[in-house]
Amino acid sequence: MTQAAGHGHEDHEHGGHEHLSHVPDAAQPAVYAARAAVAFEPPVHADQLESAVTGFFGELSDGLAGAGCSLVGHIKGIVEAPGRGDLAFHATTLGARPAVTGGLAGMATDAVLTINVIVFGVDEQALPALVHAAWSRASGATTTWPAGEAACS
Repeated sequence: MTQAAGHGHEDHEHGGHEHLSHVPDAAQPAVYAARAAVAFEPPVHADQLESAVTGFFGELSDGLAGAGCSLVGHIKGIVEAPGRGDLAFHATTLGARPAVTGGLAGMATDAVLTINVIVFGVDEQALPALVHAAWSRASGATTTWPAGEAACS
């Protein structure tokens, strides 16, 4: 083993990548991806949607940290409002403000949320409920998740 340049961590080879010392070797990623129908009542302006997305990341970060998250692979998604535009977002660190691109023209009453979450240290069976609850609290929107998943409002 050698010292990783400038890090003070031991350099382990894992498939050609440097070992992340804070993620146990046995850790498997928890993955959740879904597309959900979202209904905003009352309709939302672009700045309100961006605030909801930012709030979602805060809520989800808190939930993931409480569930033992040790590493975020990524959290990304897009809210697409037919005829109004879309808002894409992503982050790779708990508690970070998400990068947001795009926007809405006018007000949106309905949209499609597409979300993809890859994290380590969290029970994959618990991940959908964490995502749903965070979105529900932050957006206040009625959201219809894929069949077999609970609706949140």
